[in-house]
Parts: sequence; structure tokens; C-alpha cells
Amino acid sequence: MPRYRWREPEAVPDWALSLAEHPLLAALLYRRGIRDRRAAQRFLSPSLNDLPDPFGLPDVGRAVDLIARTERNAGRVVVFGDYDVDGLTATTVLVHLFRSVGFTVVPMVPHRLRDGYGFRQHHVPHVLEQRPALLVTVDCGTGDWDALEAVRRAGVPVIVLDHHDVHDSDWPADLVFVSAKRGETPEPFRTLAAVGVAYQLVRAVLGDEQAARWLPLVALGTVADVVPLVGMNRILVALGLEAFWEHAPIGLHVLALQAGLRVGSRITAWHCGYILGPRLNAAGRMDDPRLALELLLSEDTTTAQELARTLSELNVARQRAIERMLRDADERLRDRSALPPVLVLADETWHVGLVGLAASKLVSRYARPVVLLAREAEVSRGSARSVDGFDISQALERCRDLLLDHGGHSAAAGLTVPTERIADLEARLLELAWAVFGEDGPALPLELDLELRPYQITLDTVELLGRLEPCGHGNPVPRCLLRDVVAVNPTLTHDGRHVRFTVVARDGTVRQAVWFDGGKEVERLRQGGRIDIAFTLRRSSWNGDERVELDVIDIRPTRG
Repeated sequence: MPRYRWREPEAVPDWALSLAEHPLLAALLYRRGIRDRRAAQRFLSPSLNDLPDPFGLPDVGRAVDLIARTERNAGRVVVFGDYDVDGLTATTVLVHLFRSVGFTVVPMVPHRLRDGYGFRQHHVPHVLEQRPALLVTVDCGTGDWDALEAVRRAGVPVIVLDHHDVHDSDWPADLVFVSAKRGETPEPFRTLAAVGVAYQLVRAVLGDEQAARWLPLVALGTVADVVPLVGMNRILVALGLEAFWEHAPIGLHVLALQAGLRVGSRITAWHCGYILGPRLNAAGRMDDPRLALELLLSEDTTTAQELARTLSELNVARQRAIERMLRDADERLRDRSALPPVLVLADETWHVGLVGLAASKLVSRYARPVVLLAREAEVSRGSARSVDGFDISQALERCRDLLLDHGGHSAAAGLTVPTERIADLEARLLELAWAVFGEDGPALPLELDLELRPYQITLDTVELLGRLEPCGHGNPVPRCLLRDVVAVNPTLTHDGRHVRFTVVARDGTVRQAVWFDGGKEVERLRQGGRIDIAFTLRRSSWNGDERVELDVIDIRPTRG
């Protein structure tokens, strides 16, 4: 059964070639939905001038008024965030905002395992102990009306800054509710991460020029939360990454150095998503998220270096734990004669804070929905990740009679299930999956952006395609198609996980390719037939020289 369903690039009309100076770039812009030169220019050259008025976000004006009315000596401002990178960066931005206008600020973030997500009733006494003049929640608070109302009844006004779906619109009338997902929120704001919502408040209070110093934090939180990198998010991320080494706070600067990045080197969305973000997330997953928050707020280099080392060590421990989980899962699945359309696996040794990450990797590896559970004697908790076409949140809703709790969206969800009902849950999900996928079974969609000729695979093309950065969710790295080539001398890496080979085209063009996690496909490559390759382009160094390389996603036999 194929892992991917290839979707070849759609034809580009002749007029679209005027969208950019190079036909390849013009074709990419057209396939990203851009239809006129002005939109193309705004996409390729993000500017603060293209940001919408922050007061267009509902209740931002009320939030600004409330902050202005709050006496600086009346008490502290408590900023209550979340334990992930979006929540941590948003909390940090707000702490800086309130300090800059004269408030004493107390930041709080919940513990992932002890507290769980959101602002709950048991947090109320801890907030009120601070005798605050104002409570601000960020990246949480939506739907937590009872706990927030308890704070308000104690005489403390509340601002909620959030981007999660609003299922219960009956929030208290006096609550200042700034949300990307309110029904009346205009379109430009609807895809913001929580740190992006918080940044609109900063813009409204301080203006764009002063607010811009915190854009590196906004960029990191936005990328890490996997929101679409288009529209306003693209502007915030592009400008934040551009200003990283100039404006990143001390702790983030030190973390980047600890991770091996060089001062002045180009920081991309990839570095945020795969280098910096995981280190910050490791604090909440493996220990205490306050370690990451303390790093982001640190103003002392020595302290920041110690914290950065701790987070890097926790990240290594996280990686090892996930590798163990993946090996366990692979061993169980290896014994099955055929894989079911949904994988449901549970184990008492799995870390509940890591099952979501492991599930995501298994979805990529096996191209089907995955539910991983940290099994306990009575109750098991876990995460589900899915593929295109199978809404895992809706599927779990149809299993709610078997569950104690669940929530999420179409691609990812969390769940709590009585351990004795895991087998029933698996049976129900399999029934639902067979109905959706039918005999074809699940597969990952592979949207291809460009068909390249062999002679076009050059460093100049790498540079050209880099104009689409920052790339990520909603604006992926361009995925290319190369037809009718031969793979020569496929060679496994020493651990057997990856494979390198030489690509030879009919016109004699020779390029190098690497297929990460493609070790299991080496026999397909050794068959020697003509193949098509789906890939992205990457730079690599060889004997001190830079060269272009194909980063392989998949192969298929050439037709005809």
C-alpha cells in the first residue's frame, strides 16, 4: 500500500507568469493562491505597514482602556499562560509589556501533569494570594468561565487573550475577551497564535515601533504552534526572524548559541520548529515549564547559560524517551501481517507528556491515524494524530460513550479513557476508519508544487525558492517532481536509517540525493528501474564546497 498519494502540480496559465520576475517563482506564487502582482509583492516583502489595525481585534480597545484605568500602585498584574512554546512566549511578551508601562508583574504557568491545561478553580487561590490589580490569561481561558468569574467576584478584573475555538459563547459580560476565534473576529486575525493575539495588545498599547523589539518571541511562538504562515503570521514571523540576533531576549539568544547556532547566522522557521522550540517544550514535558519561562525572562547571561544547558539536557532525554517509544511501537507492529487503518497502542512505560510527539512521528512513518496511550491501572491518557480525510476529533466524539474526556481538532486530539475500554475504543475507531478509507486504505497527501528539469536543480534554484521563507504550515517548503531518472549506488548510513544515492538523468545530469528515514526503501532503489522522485532542495557541503542535493520524500516507477 503506498505511503503517499501524489498530487502533481496544476497547470499555470500564461498570465500568471507575470506574478514574479522568474517563471518558477511565479508558478509557486500562483499555486499558493496569489493572483496579482501587488499580492505577490506583499508576500515576498513582508512589512509592518501591511499589518491591520490591532483595534480591529474585538475587545482590544476595552483591554487598553482597562490597563489605562488600572492604578500602578494598586497591586500586581498576574499573567497566567500555558506550558507550551506559544504560551511561554506569549507570557514573556506580556510580562515585558506590563513592566514597560510601570506594573509589577507575576508570571504563572501551569504544570503539564499536575495541573493540566487551562485556568482551573484550583488556580484561583494562588492568583488571589498575589493581591492582584489585574489578571491576564493568555493561550488559555476560553471556556474557563467559572474559574475566571471566581476571580472577578473577588474584585479582580480579567483580560483573556486566546486563540482556541470558542464552543461556549456565554462568557461573563464584564470579561474582556480578546480572541482570534470569536465569531465576529475579522479574517486577518483568525489564524493568529496566542503570542500573535498578545502582540496585538502590545501594538495597541505601545505602537508598532516599540512593539517590534519583541517580534523574535512572536516568531518563535507562532512557528512552534503550527499555525498557517500566511497573512499576518507570515509578516510577524518573517520580521521576527530577520531581527532575531538584534532583538531576541538574552535567554533566547543564549539558547540559540547553546544549540550550535552562530551569531549573525540566518535563523529560519525550521530552526524555531526543530531546534529552539523543542528545547523550550522539553521543560514542560520532562520537568517544569517554569524553567523555560525563567530562561526567556532572564536578564543575566550566566543564569541563562545554566538554564539553557538544563533545557538542552532535558531535550536529549526527551529525544531518547521518544526513540524508545518508537522502537516499542515498531516491534509491536512488525508482528502484524497487515496494518489496520488506525493504530491504537498503549503501554504503562510511556510518558504521557510525550505520547503526542511520538504519535506524530508514527503517523509520518505509517501514513495512518495513530492513538498512543500512557496506560495506567484504572485510567489511561494519551494523544491522537491523524491524516488528511479522517477527522480524529469527530471520530473521538463518536466514541464519547467510551471516553472520560477528549478534545482537539481534525488532525490532533487528546483523550482520557478507562483502561478496560481501550479494546472497545480500538474496535470503534477501526469501524469508523474502514468507512472513511474503504479498500484503498489511508495515505498521506503529497502536494507537489513544481516539476523541475534536471538542469534546473542548482544552487541558484535553491536561492530562488528560498524567497518563500518563512516556510511551515500553510506555506510549506516547495516540493518538487523530477521524472524519469535512475538511482545509482544507493548506500545506507551506518545505522541503516537513511540512504544516499546518485541521481542520473537522461540528459546526463548527475545530482546527489539523500532519503532521511528511507533505509527501508533501499531495495526499491536497488531494483534499477527508471523512477520519478518527489523531493525538496537543500544545500550541503562536500569537501569545503557547497552543492545542491535532493532531499527525497518519495519515489515511484516512471510511467510509460
